[in-house]
Amino acid sequence: MTATKQKVIVNRNALLTLLAKRNISIIDLANSMNTAPSTLYRSVDPDNPKGVGGETIANMLSALGLKEKDFSSLFIFSNRCI
Repeated sequence: MTATKQKVIVNRNALLTLLAKRNISIIDLANSMNTAPSTLYRSVDPDNPKGVGGETIANMLSALGLKEKDFSSLFIFSNRCI
């Protein structure tokens, strides 16, 4: 029997749109989050997005000047089989 587990992934289109509006690159965002750009690039990979953890979520919201209530504008839940 296969179970499903939810993971949180970045809403790629929403993030890229927000970055474009603010004239910020993924590298700029990663630097302001004090994380490796590759971490963010993996999270927005259109073919195989990686899930993000609580620390990354909190850091991204903070770096973008967003609040917890804005969570659903940048992140979505995705089911995966385990």
